[in-house]
Amino acid sequence: MAQEVLLKIDSIMYYVSDLQRSTIFYEDVLCLRRVWVDDERKMVGLVFPESDSEIVIHNDANMPSPSYSFPVADVEGFCLDYKKGGYKAVQEPIAVRCSKYAVLEDPDGNKLPIIDLTIWQ
Repeated sequence: MAQEVLLKIDSIMYYVSDLQRSTIFYEDVLCLRRVWVDDERKMVGLVFPESDSEIVIHNDANMPSPSYSFPVADVEGFCLDYKKGGYKAVQEPIAVRCSKYAVLEDPDGNKLPIIDLTIWQ
């Protein structure tokens, strides 16, 4: 099996107090383009003009802010390879809106959130 790799920065998430007002700000002031809305989870995804990386704004005070993630081809495979190298997964793979998510830890304890986007591919 080929070694799993981090592909890019997938998204950075921010908590906002007013989702509608913030969506307008990110679209009109920062010129990001809205690509999806999740009314149930109170989230909006916006992309940069020259990239498909996203800023996700949400209205859930229980979610961390800011938060970010790195996409990988296969979260479960990445975690298996990572742990075989003697490294630690602090959050084993879980199901999320777009597929799977996990949090790894580097040798200094820095968190590395990974996500795969298989549902959207």
